[in-house]
Amino acid sequence: MVSEVCLGTMTFGEQNTEAEAHEILDAAFAAGINFIDTAEIYPTPPRAETAGRTEEYIGTWLEKQDRSKVILATKVSGYGKDSYLPGKRKDPPTDEKADARLDAANIEAALNASLRRLRTSYVDLYQLHWPDRYVPLFGPSVYDVKSERPSVPFEETVAALGKLIKEKKIRYWGVCNETPFGVCELVRACDKLGVPRPVTIQNQFSLLSRSYETSLAELASPAHYNMALLPWSPLGRGILTGKYLNGARPEGARLSLFDIPFNRKYLEDKIDQIVAQYVELAKELKITPAQLALAWVKSRWYVGSTIIGATKTTHLKENVEAFDIELPEEALKKIDFIHMQNKDPIATV
Repeated sequence: MVSEVCLGTMTFGEQNTEAEAHEILDAAFAAGINFIDTAEIYPTPPRAETAGRTEEYIGTWLEKQDRSKVILATKVSGYGKDSYLPGKRKDPPTDEKADARLDAANIEAALNASLRRLRTSYVDLYQLHWPDRYVPLFGPSVYDVKSERPSVPFEETVAALGKLIKEKKIRYWGVCNETPFGVCELVRACDKLGVPRPVTIQNQFSLLSRSYETSLAELASPAHYNMALLPWSPLGRGILTGKYLNGARPEGARLSLFDIPFNRKYLEDKIDQIVAQYVELAKELKITPAQLALAWVKSRWYVGSTIIGATKTTHLKENVEAFDIELPEEALKKIDFIHMQNKDPIATV
């Protein structure tokens, strides 16, 4: 059983020191959160110099805890041409570069490296961070058939995961940034090979990004594949707090610190116009804009646990309190009205 809130950790090692990371982890568990999400590539933005540091910080905290009370999720990265990750997966790590893939050798090496950094013998949930095949991701949203490339067969990826489950290094597995086609093919491979199906899907989902509500939600239905959604970026990289409205760039905030293409699309005027309406609605309800955004995500039937990040314990407290809020039906109708004015405004071609 996992808590309704999952602690995202991608700031550990970039925006947060090891001591700060441990303080946030302690505060999260004191607040009733037992679920931690990380990845081999964290912290973000990803860099060769810092890859794996987040897991290391969690590992030094985890070895002082009762491991049986911590639900720990991490991820293996998908396709990356001439990547530094294969070198990071070696024992000891090297600066060697090679293509990162979701083949058997890469998956096993990545998991073993994560286990070393996390100082544990198993992970509760192991996730494919993004597909091996081409899909439009992290900005583009339109499928380009010309970008297709040879990819690792689904059955090889699934068989590798099945082996690690049998070895008790993984308890469950899931997918991230996946499409309906990918989910269906992975489930087909599982059924053919006798490997347990994926239990979770971690995709972007927020008031600014609701594409999951259509065909992926259908797949996740208990009547179909029964996969819980673990939404990432439920606050739209902080945009939904309202702190970036009217050109504001708060010191130390993620979008102020990292001027990269993936972040810039969140700062367009059309986003401001939508966020301003959500901020006004939050005022009417006498809650914070962040709490409105998180309470709405929690209200969706397909959400298993919502991933929240926090660089300060004060942020953590405000966000956790959102999960005690039940939005009235009239507020949900207003949210849908705002959404219909500009569906998924952060999507770009």
